Amino acid sequence: MRVVLVFPPRASATYMPLGIASLASYIESNVPGSLVRLMDLNLAAWIQAADQDVQGRDLIHFVRGHQGMFTDPGQTLYHKSIWDRLRQKITALGRQAEIFLASGELSLALKTMLDSQVRSILAHDPELVGISVLFPEQVPFASALARVLKQAIEETAVPGCPIVMGGAMMSALSVPDLMTAVPEIDGVVCGEGEEAAADLCARTAWPDIPGLIFRQGDTVQTNPGSRTISLKQVPAPDFSKLPIPDYFNPVPVLPVLFSRGCAWRKCRFCAHNFSFGGYRRKPVAAFVSELERYHRTLGVTHFYSADEYILPKDMDAICEEILARRLSIFFHILGKPTADCTPGRLALWSAAGCKWIGWGIESGSQRLLDLINKGTCVTDIQRVIKDSAAAGISNLGLMIFGLPTSTDADMDQTLAFLSDVYEDLAGLTASAFVLFDKTHFARNAGRYGLKIDGPVDLFHSSHTAVKSGRLKFREQAEDGSYRAPKGAVEVARWQQYRRWLGEVPLKEQLPPEHVLIHVTSALTSPSMSDITPVRQEHPGPDHRDMTHLF
Repeated sequence: MRVVLVFPPRASATYMPLGIASLASYIESNVPGSLVRLMDLNLAAWIQAADQDVQGRDLIHFVRGHQGMFTDPGQTLYHKSIWDRLRQKITALGRQAEIFLASGELSLALKTMLDSQVRSILAHDPELVGISVLFPEQVPFASALARVLKQAIEETAVPGCPIVMGGAMMSALSVPDLMTAVPEIDGVVCGEGEEAAADLCARTAWPDIPGLIFRQGDTVQTNPGSRTISLKQVPAPDFSKLPIPDYFNPVPVLPVLFSRGCAWRKCRFCAHNFSFGGYRRKPVAAFVSELERYHRTLGVTHFYSADEYILPKDMDAICEEILARRLSIFFHILGKPTADCTPGRLALWSAAGCKWIGWGIESGSQRLLDLINKGTCVTDIQRVIKDSAAAGISNLGLMIFGLPTSTDADMDQTLAFLSDVYEDLAGLTASAFVLFDKTHFARNAGRYGLKIDGPVDLFHSSHTAVKSGRLKFREQAEDGSYRAPKGAVEVARWQQYRRWLGEVPLKEQLPPEHVLIHVTSALTSPSMSDITPVRQEHPGPDHRDMTHLF
C-alpha cells in the first residue's frame, strides 16, 4: 500500500515530527510491500512564509548555519524578530482555517497553501493518507486540510483513499465531535498508533482494527480496545524520510524516545498518560544503539528527549552505555528534581553529553507540591538545581502558577524559591494552571473549590463545536462566590517580580533545539557558521516545504 503520512502546521520549524517517523519504520517493518512517504507540511508552511517575507531568506540562511554566527546573542535576537513575524503569519492562517471550517469562507492565502499541500500529497498517488496532530494549534489546519483533500480526491476519482487522523491530540479532544464537524475524516486512531496503522496498511477490515473509530454509513463506529505493544517490537524512527537539512537548525537535532508514558504518573494535574498504553521503556543497549546509528548514518550529534520523565537509575545506565561506546553526542532530557539526583549522578550525566535539563519544579511551595502529589521537596529541588549547574548542565525551570487553592503565602514562597535558584537557571517557563478532563483535579473539582463550566472549544464546523479535553473553570473566593482562575494573575506577578532579578535570559526565548545547540556550542566548534549540515536525498520537491517565544 502507498501511504502518505502528514504533519500539518502549526509547530516550530525546528521540530522533526517523531510520530510519523516512528509510524513509517513500523509500517514498513511489519507490512511487506508498503511504501510510506512522510510530508512535513508544517515545515513547508514556514518556508513558504519565509519566501514571502523580505527578510525571510536571511532568517533561513542564519538558522541553517549558512550565514552569520548562530550562537551570537545579538544576531540571534535580530533574527528572532523575523521569526516572530513569520510565526504571526502562520498563526493568522490558523485563524483563517477556523473561519473556513465554520463558514466555508476560504481566504486566498489559506487556499493557496491548502491547494499546494493537496497537490503535493496527491502527487504520490496515495491509497491512504494519515494526518498526525500533536498540538492544539494543528487541529484547525488538519481539519481544513482534510476537507479540501477529500474534495480533491473525489474530483480526481482517486479510488479508495481514506483520510485517517491520529496523534496525541486525538486523546485530548472529543473524537465524536471531530468526526461530526469534519465528515471528510474517515477514521481516527486514539492512543499509540503503530498497530492500527499497520492494520490499515495491511488492508485489515476496519471493524477488526482495535481502537479505530470510523464511519460506517451514517454512524460512527468505535472499535474496542487498542493493543499495547512492547517497545522491543518497535523499530527506530526513520528520520531519513524527512528533509533533515531543510529544518531551521544549523545542525540536525533529532527527537528521541526511550520510554512511553510516565514512570511516576501520580501528578494530579497531568493528562500526559491519556495518550499512552501504560509506562514502558526500551532496553538501554537498544536505545543507545539508535543514537549511535543516527550519529553514524546521519551525522547527528544533538538529541532532544521527548520522554516525560526518565528515572535516574535508567539515566545512569544510558549514560554509562554512551561512555562505554565512546559516543560523542549531546542531549536534553526532562527531569524530576528529587533527592536521588545526586552530584555524582549529575556529573555522570553531564560527562555522557546531557547538557540541558528541563526540570519539573512546578512550585516553590511545599504545601502545593504535596497537594499536586509531585513527590518532590523544595529543599531537594534547590540543591539539585545548584548541583546540576555546577556539573555543567544548563537548567530550565518548568513552573505552574495558579495551582488549585494557591494563596498569596504560597506565591511568596515560590518567589523566594526562584530568587534563590535564579542564577542557576538558564531559563524558566511560567505557565498558568490548566484543568484537564479526567484528571484528579477535574474529578474532584468541588474538593478544591473549582467550578467547571464546560470544555474549551477548539473550533466550530457543521453546527458542531469540537471540544478539547481542556476545561473552563472558576475558583471559589473567600466569600463563597466564584472568580476567574488566578493563574494569569500569578504569572503577571512573577513577570513583574523577575525584573528585580535581571533580564529575561536569551535561552528562555529560544526553541528547545536551539537551546541545546547554544549550550553545547563551546564544546563543539568555535564558530557555528562553519557548520555544513548533513545532506541527503529525499523524494520530490514538495518535501521541502507547550510554548517558546522563538
